[in-house]
Amino acid sequence: MTHLLHRKLMLGAALFVSAQAAQAITSGSAEATLNVDNQWGSGYCASVTIDNNGGSAITDWTVGLDLNGSSINNLWNGNLSGTSVTPAAHNATIQAGNSTGFGFCANGGSIAELASLDVAGGDGSSSSSSSDSSSSSSSSSSSDAGGDNSVTVRMSGVTGDESVSLEIGGQTIETWTLSVGMLDYTVSTNATGELRVAFTNDEGDRDVQVDYVIVNGVTYQAEDQQDNTGAWDGECGAGSYSEMLHCSGSIGFGNPFDGSSSSSSSSSSSSSSSNPNPGNPDFPPFHVGNITTSGQVRSDFMQYWDQITPENEGKWGSVEGTRDQYNWGPLDAIYDFARANGIPVKAHVLVWGSQRPGWIDSLSPAEQRAEIEEWISDYCDRYPDTEMIDVVNEALPSHAPANYAESAFGSDWITESFRLAREHCPNAVLIYNDFNFMTWDTDAIIDMIRPAVNSGYVDALGLQAHGLYNPRVWTGPEIEAKLDQISELGLPLYISEYDIQESNDQLQLEYMQTHFPIFYNHPNVVGITLWGYIVGATWREGTGLMTSSGQQRPAMQWLMEYLNR
Repeated sequence: MTHLLHRKLMLGAALFVSAQAAQAITSGSAEATLNVDNQWGSGYCASVTIDNNGGSAITDWTVGLDLNGSSINNLWNGNLSGTSVTPAAHNATIQAGNSTGFGFCANGGSIAELASLDVAGGDGSSSSSSSDSSSSSSSSSSSDAGGDNSVTVRMSGVTGDESVSLEIGGQTIETWTLSVGMLDYTVSTNATGELRVAFTNDEGDRDVQVDYVIVNGVTYQAEDQQDNTGAWDGECGAGSYSEMLHCSGSIGFGNPFDGSSSSSSSSSSSSSSSNPNPGNPDFPPFHVGNITTSGQVRSDFMQYWDQITPENEGKWGSVEGTRDQYNWGPLDAIYDFARANGIPVKAHVLVWGSQRPGWIDSLSPAEQRAEIEEWISDYCDRYPDTEMIDVVNEALPSHAPANYAESAFGSDWITESFRLAREHCPNAVLIYNDFNFMTWDTDAIIDMIRPAVNSGYVDALGLQAHGLYNPRVWTGPEIEAKLDQISELGLPLYISEYDIQESNDQLQLEYMQTHFPIFYNHPNVVGITLWGYIVGATWREGTGLMTSSGQQRPAMQWLMEYLNR
């Protein structure tokens, strides 16, 4: 295998970068190419592109890899079974002249090589194997593998040599040797009956984490299943409602083929048609709060504010930038502060098209449904005392809608997102949040959100207030009329992101004196959150109200006097 060594001089030091030459393998009119995208001391990331150079569509494909001692810890746009990769739900078909592909990262050993390429359709089904490498599969199938039922198990091993079997109706359908890191293991079968995921070779540090099972597009979360014979609670088999298999044993998922099993997420048409659960939200007292400052809670926060919102720390992309790897630390600190000081947290935000984890876009709709629910469930489980939540943010098509949620749930994705939030956070006030709600887009947002409001899952509306003075100044009577119009939806209102981007102290003061009393005294406004207060550390330049040393601008001085703080 050819290696090219490039040398760069940077800041007087020699930086060596090793680049891997592209590999290619053909099968009829199809060609697969492997490129190493990144390489470091202990691992690498690579992408595989499959080109259809023929005149008719390829309908299915399988790429075999020789891992050369490395272990895949993350794979996207495909399903890994042993050392073979098959398509995800969205990229099995390759039209003539087009291409698709997948990517993966691996640790240890040497760079993987393409071992085989098998395609169906195209200019005749065919297969090809590399002459200088071989594919050794770490999966085995029974005669019942292959059929109309699609089953995907998402799971991870701890040591990377755990053996897990998929059992359906008392028969072993497929056995896999797991990799370290969450991956999808998929099989098609005609078997039906009780489904179990069985860990069979417990020894030493071996453990298995099962995330969920998808059967014909319906998702079943492992932690929702009561039957777990491999969990540990002082002894093997003593636990339930757990993702973990610490001992040789299995998680039972009931019979998902006849509808008798308990699913946690299904298609939008079935889930959103259930009767709304009103939950038990308890609105906290009226507050005037603020957000974190550059990811921290300042020591002077309680001197000025009585509610806190994480500016970026609670957004999905901040918490789970890498799939199944959570970074809860910054949020934990915010919740600890709020609990210690007796103030409410308004979570921001569960479902939003911006600042989302990039990996969610490439998943199949069924996987997206499962991951959205898992994110909401895990957030609510960790912070069950969250009092208010921005569930969906900026869903207007011209704003920043969560296209991945629409892919997952269909056209009623907003309602479905709120339904999931109600299911997992029954005591929180659930809020729809958007900008230009009080200005340019009032009618459009009302029309869009009305079905979700009518569903009974939405408790309040969040009205961002960033642009009440630009490109034109909205007068007090205009703002009051907008608040009255939005109130006709019958829900309480939060002024959710108020700031005044004005470097001129006098103008900032005048805008504050015009708008804030209207918000504060409107009978339907139940809380106000300003979006930053330290000069030089706010989202938009010029919106700060005081310096980091405590020198207050006139608008801040007036506001504190108005609030008697």
